[in-house]
Amino acid sequence: VLRTAFSSHFEGAIIQWRPAAVQQSSGIAVEISHRVTWRRSNVFCDDTTINSSVLISGEGSLDCQEGCSGTVGSMSFFCTDYGTTDNWSTGGRSYNYTFASGVTRFEASFTGNAWASLTQGGGSWEARVKGDLSIRPDTNSINSSPVTGMLPIVRVQHGC
Repeated sequence: VLRTAFSSHFEGAIIQWRPAAVQQSSGIAVEISHRVTWRRSNVFCDDTTINSSVLISGEGSLDCQEGCSGTVGSMSFFCTDYGTTDNWSTGGRSYNYTFASGVTRFEASFTGNAWASLTQGGGSWEARVKGDLSIRPDTNSINSSPVTGMLPIVRVQHGC
């Protein structure tokens, strides 16, 4: 089922995680990566922004909901792509977060209210990541999330 949604300025996010390259002796180190898409007229990006590697404010943070505390990381990002016709800017970044030893599950979310009213629901939105930090018997390492290379927003033509 496809539904049309128009946003104020937030257009979508993808949040992924995996074991960090270097583990800490005092906890479980995880690398968290996110990609976000914003309306370009609100969060500007162009070739100069991309080439200068400017960290753009993500207008919020990834906040712990379970298995951790406080802020997990900023949703700031490095712009990688933009569209002038469709008015969007997108990008991402990665950072490490260390969970306390013994934590086996976590949840964190990025929330806001810059999404226009929808057919069902309202102007608020939430991008949530849930993780299982249990040791996998086949890899002898903690689990990691599925990975996708797509943009956090998909445009579908309708009414053609």
